[in-house]
Amino acid sequence: MSQPLKVALIGANGQLGSDIVSHFLPQCDRYQLTALTRADIDIRQADIVDQVLTTQKFDVVINSAAYVRVDDCEQEVDTAFNVNAIGALNVARACRDINALCVYISTDYVFRGDRPSPYTESDMPNPINIYGTSKLTGEYLVQQTTTRSLILRISSVFGKAGASGKGGNFVETMIKKAKAGDPLKVVNDIFMSPTYTYDVARLLDALLQAGATGIIHGANSGSCSWHEFASAALSLANIQHPIAAIPASDFPTKATRPMNSALISNQLPKITDFQMRSWQEALAAYIQAR
Repeated sequence: MSQPLKVALIGANGQLGSDIVSHFLPQCDRYQLTALTRADIDIRQADIVDQVLTTQKFDVVINSAAYVRVDDCEQEVDTAFNVNAIGALNVARACRDINALCVYISTDYVFRGDRPSPYTESDMPNPINIYGTSKLTGEYLVQQTTTRSLILRISSVFGKAGASGKGGNFVETMIKKAKAGDPLKVVNDIFMSPTYTYDVARLLDALLQAGATGIIHGANSGSCSWHEFASAALSLANIQHPIAAIPASDFPTKATRPMNSALISNQLPKITDFQMRSWQEALAAYIQAR
């Protein structure tokens, strides 16, 4: 029987990290998980990263830490790049030094979003905001620095833990406001692929078992507008509340958003039999589990 993989997870208390911990920790026969929060490791500090990661011979390091407040990134450029790019570089260097697989969680926002069809792994990135640019820079630095890397792009995530940097997630925000009787207005001309963090954790498991490397899109299948996503969430939660559909031009934000950043994977079927279910199935499972 082979030894369990020694896995370090950075960002263990985040929305995605929490589900990775829940899925990986019980599987002692396959994984020896070390869950690291920001209190344990600040990826912006290279010496701390080296101290934490190189003292143990990890086989895999999953970097799910990120500065994800998209609008704030436009003003806090240094913070965005220090976490999403330099932080990724620091982790990648440590992975290179211990010959560990470096897993970097990236985003659909690396794409421009100006076409009707979903983006595949072979499409050329062209971000249009600081957040996307910082994450793409992180991708490049990881690829250039490590001997083995896995870049997993996901989008519009929702999970039980919520996003610590955002104070919840979109689904919970919609449900909370609807229950409070607040008027709801949601854009209907921006499209994406909602992603359930529970499913991403299971996907990561399958990818590690398959020895996957390279760039892989890991969103739930299909795409929808934010208005369609909000409407589906309320319907599944059995909440009757109107949601006004508005164009993005009626809801200006500091950061420009891609109009269609839906993701699809051409690589995943070549690597594993695991399939990401539809966003509708994932959302229904999330609503049932919450």
